[in-house]
Amino acid sequence: MNEKSRAGTGSVPITRRHLVRAVLGISVGLVGGSLLSACGQKATSPTPTASGSTPGGTATAATSGAPTVTTGSRGELVVYSWYQKWIKEQAIPAFEQETGIKVTYLGAYASNDEWWAKLQAGESWDVFIPSTSYVMRAMAADLLTPLDLTVIPNYRNLMSEYQNLEYYVKEGKTYAIPFDRVFYALAYRTDVFSAPPDSWAVTWDRSYTGQIALHDNAYSRIAYAALMIGDDPLQPTRWDEIRQKLLEQKPLVRKYWKDYQNGMELFVNKEAVAGQLTDGRVRMAQDLGAPVGWTVPKEGVLIFIDTFAIPKTAKNIENAHKFIDFLLRPDIQLLQLRSMRYDAVNAAAREQLPPEERARFEPPAGAKLILGDLAPAAVLQKASELWNEVKLA
Repeated sequence: MNEKSRAGTGSVPITRRHLVRAVLGISVGLVGGSLLSACGQKATSPTPTASGSTPGGTATAATSGAPTVTTGSRGELVVYSWYQKWIKEQAIPAFEQETGIKVTYLGAYASNDEWWAKLQAGESWDVFIPSTSYVMRAMAADLLTPLDLTVIPNYRNLMSEYQNLEYYVKEGKTYAIPFDRVFYALAYRTDVFSAPPDSWAVTWDRSYTGQIALHDNAYSRIAYAALMIGDDPLQPTRWDEIRQKLLEQKPLVRKYWKDYQNGMELFVNKEAVAGQLTDGRVRMAQDLGAPVGWTVPKEGVLIFIDTFAIPKTAKNIENAHKFIDFLLRPDIQLLQLRSMRYDAVNAAAREQLPPEERARFEPPAGAKLILGDLAPAAVLQKASELWNEVKLA
């Protein structure tokens, strides 16, 4: 999963009720007026089959070990992405070996704005990883190539609620495929709390003064303050109350962290008791032996979704489809789960995890998940302005 500021700079108008039901699953509830959120439980539909083959002879057999080497078609492919170690160091070499396709890795971008500017300038590559908010912008700007799902059979490995989502579709054509999600979770020290805190109110608790760690991210700070006062985090209206809520919290905070590694270290070094951290970084901290957990409090949690897509300027469209299909294989998605530690929305890959490991990726039953990618540009701009005011106060 990429690690970056997740707030996009725009979105395309969509029907939120339909969208959140489609994305986040089983139950839809009303939070703070018009906010819709849904159950984050694992899909109960039959696990999609993980077998099949891509065009050109590329194997798609699902195995938990190393990918099977076969003879496939040849050609070229250019990949541009966030920093995804598993793609650069594991997936690309395996794909080249299986298919004979030569992959050029352009490197990693630090923000969606980087690839956006390059696409608008006419630059070319074949596969990349845009965040959902930017997928919608790119679709509106006609910057993406529609995907032929008939030659991406591993698409069926996705959780059922992540298939056929309308905000990746325009005029009946699909332009992106989701592959992972990140929770902007409530993190807590398990040696301090006997049970997970059930509310973001813990980050306003004066008994933990100087032990709260929060992401220095304008939109997430405004969104969680909005939730605490019963406002809609996607379309806040009570800005003065949000400002006051953030000013009340500020003296309690040990650090507003910018770097994800630094945020994790605050918990690993026991400098922080509670606060915001991504679910992937919590798992990394747990792997280091740190007494840290994550949860979705009753008010809800922001999530953001990354996708695979093909730009309109792509020159190797057939091979791009093959690579996306390859990346959706269960054995390849296991590389993502186990290296980046972020949650794949690939049901077949999750089924290959041992039960104890799989449980580490499950949100609490009935979790209220809020797709932060849907925040409009005007909200993001106002959030940025307000957050700067709070930090300077």
